[in-house]
Amino acid sequence: MSGKTWERNTVGLVAHANLRKEEKHKRVEEAITRLLRDHQVVNFNSVATAAGVSKTYLYTQPLFRDRIEALRQQEREQTVRERAAHPTGKTDAAKDLVILAKERRIKELEEENRKLKQQLKTALGKTYDRL
Repeated sequence: MSGKTWERNTVGLVAHANLRKEEKHKRVEEAITRLLRDHQVVNFNSVATAAGVSKTYLYTQPLFRDRIEALRQQEREQTVRERAAHPTGKTDAAKDLVILAKERRIKELEEENRKLKQQLKTALGKTYDRL
């Protein structure tokens, strides 16, 4: 047996792996752009689904992870600003219902308080009589 070893030719494998990596990168970029253009929620789930990649892939790629987290934070801030600008739009009828419910609860608590005070007076009277 001769001592000659063959040099492995991995150029094709490396080229194919790089091509797949670039395609995956491009799909993620396009998915983020499409989600933003369509005013949809941008998070790891939506990007992974739209790009056809795993969430693990997105989390392991610092560029995508930082970008998605920044976009997600922007959406949260936008939501807070919108809610501050447009407080809950309760109608007068809804507000009246809330007020009625609170008034009923106040009456229940006042009645309970009155009964407890009466029970306390009775208990104190019995204790005084024992002395």
